[in-house]
Amino acid sequence: MREKAAPLKKDHLAFLMGGLAFGFLFGFGLFRAIETRPGRARAAAEDGAVPSPMGPAAPTQTAGGAPGGGGGAPPMMAEINALKERVTANPQDAAAWVRLANLYQDAGMYEPAVGFYERAIAIGPKDANVLTDMGICLQELKQYDRALEMLERAQQADPQHWQSLYNIAVVAGLGMGKFDRADAALARLQEIHPSAPHLPELREALQKARQGGSAGGG
Repeated sequence: MREKAAPLKKDHLAFLMGGLAFGFLFGFGLFRAIETRPGRARAAAEDGAVPSPMGPAAPTQTAGGAPGGGGGAPPMMAEINALKERVTANPQDAAAWVRLANLYQDAGMYEPAVGFYERAIAIGPKDANVLTDMGICLQELKQYDRALEMLERAQQADPQHWQSLYNIAVVAGLGMGKFDRADAALARLQEIHPSAPHLPELREALQKARQGGSAGGG
């Protein structure tokens, strides 16, 4: 199981203007990044390659660089190739499916990542980390109903899993306007992990969204 402390995504910290937009959308920009993997690296950083759902080796060109570096597949693409060979040889290799999903998630390719997480969950459906990471991908895709379902399943698998609680509060409250569910998740989070990152800010964002009358059930 992957470690349970995780940083926020640095590229989603921008403020959005407007009263309701601040309470509702700003909360998403700041809080959706509570993930289960510390130090996650975006795939485009060093070798200029991102995974492609169309094939195992599709390096892209970064500013001022050459596609793929010119000398065979970059390290990340080589790993993807190897992982795809593994799941072709053994479709029950849950660890390989999870690693593929992680790489695609890190590259911001959430739809294929969801597909890979689904394959892993079908093999081992009670891993709270995997369920939460899939929920985060669905949240990025604005599929909030499915995201909340995955996060609830993560809580059922591990009631002490604080990242899933945090993201339940984000999705239910800031994404769907279901403030009763968000409040319950927040209360439980305060109980089991009162030092969770940005917890006071999340509470404030939910309050602003509630006052702004965001759409959805509650």
